[in-house]
Amino acid sequence: MKIACIGPSDSMTIIQESVEKFFPEITFYAYVRERTEESWEVLERCQRETDGILFSGIGVQEAAKARGIVTKPYAHLPRGAYSLMRVLAEIARSSYEHKTISIDVVLDEVLEEVIREYGVSFDHIHSMPFAIHHKEDDYRERHLQLFESGKADVIATGFGSVYQELLEQGLPVFRLAPNSLQIRETVRHLIEQITARDLRSAGIAIQNVKLHGISMDSINQYDDMKIEGRFYLELLEYARAIQGSLFNFGKEEYVIFSTRGVIESPVHLDMFQELLKWGRANKLPIASGIGIGATAFEAEKSARKALSHAIALPEGGLYIVDGEELRGPIGQKEELRFRTRISDETLLKISQEVGVSPSYVDRIRAIMDKTGKNTFDSGDLASCLGIGERSARRVLKKFLDSGHAKLVGKENAHQVGRPKNLVRIIV
Repeated sequence: MKIACIGPSDSMTIIQESVEKFFPEITFYAYVRERTEESWEVLERCQRETDGILFSGIGVQEAAKARGIVTKPYAHLPRGAYSLMRVLAEIARSSYEHKTISIDVVLDEVLEEVIREYGVSFDHIHSMPFAIHHKEDDYRERHLQLFESGKADVIATGFGSVYQELLEQGLPVFRLAPNSLQIRETVRHLIEQITARDLRSAGIAIQNVKLHGISMDSINQYDDMKIEGRFYLELLEYARAIQGSLFNFGKEEYVIFSTRGVIESPVHLDMFQELLKWGRANKLPIASGIGIGATAFEAEKSARKALSHAIALPEGGLYIVDGEELRGPIGQKEELRFRTRISDETLLKISQEVGVSPSYVDRIRAIMDKTGKNTFDSGDLASCLGIGERSARRVLKKFLDSGHAKLVGKENAHQVGRPKNLVRIIV
């Protein structure tokens, strides 16, 4: 296993020594960046070369995520009680007056607990816990301001560059460094993440892609062929990116064989979203279903199930079926997770009383949980369930007739046609 570490040089030395001591089987890769704002510069390379990332601190991690995309398992080393106790011991042994202290990164609750338990007394503590919107320079300037105004006798910082700059100016500054015990526990947790991901990623993934809306009019047939040819080239690039094999299974239908770890990555799901957008812009709805399974048969069966949901969307979309969980439409605001097979006795009882499938009940409940909404008209429900409005009216009537819904009003009748019923569902 290869683990990358991103952070300043002083932290890197401590981290590397601990990793080599506690985990001799791990190959350690050091990517030194003295300032947190520079951490994103090595993000792509370290993810290409290693299995997971250990960030030297929360600042390094959040700065990397702000400007880059983290696709590998990752963890950061917190500046917790152990780091704080070591610094307090150093301050107590120093010759500096330490009635007041300026400290960053450490959470206030951790600071209060350690101060109380350790028995250190300060007249005043100026605490600056980590905040994403603050940069290293903000913390440095705050420390300087407090010290120069006489409000802080000593300074404790978790930022390597802040420590070096203040030390060079001759200020009484102490470094909140990672502790070997914290390193051991954090790396152990990271290894578990990597192992779990490796096992999970080993599953087979099959993606079915189907075009619908290709015109059969002879006048437009040539243009349609050009669009479909362009689509095939775009799909081929996507298949290469996910290291998959692409096959044409009849007119306007394609199948891609890959592994779940690659096909489910946020980067590749975003890539397919761009393909869906391109299709909509060219009036070429693309429906796609991804199936995950331990065997090709399992994955293919799940892919077909996912595709059936995507085809129901007028503008196309993407669904994923993994075991008994259906997720989709991926990347859309109405994206939901719900079960394809229900064993919950309560849901089964409700579905029997209402007279609809258990999966409909589960999907409606998922919609209600996500949106906080429990009142629907037929148009709302049709959009959420991916069915026609006439079918949605029948579903609502069944809920009303069974007592699992109440009629709470009617839509304003200023539109053409009869007003729609507003129904509150109770499940």
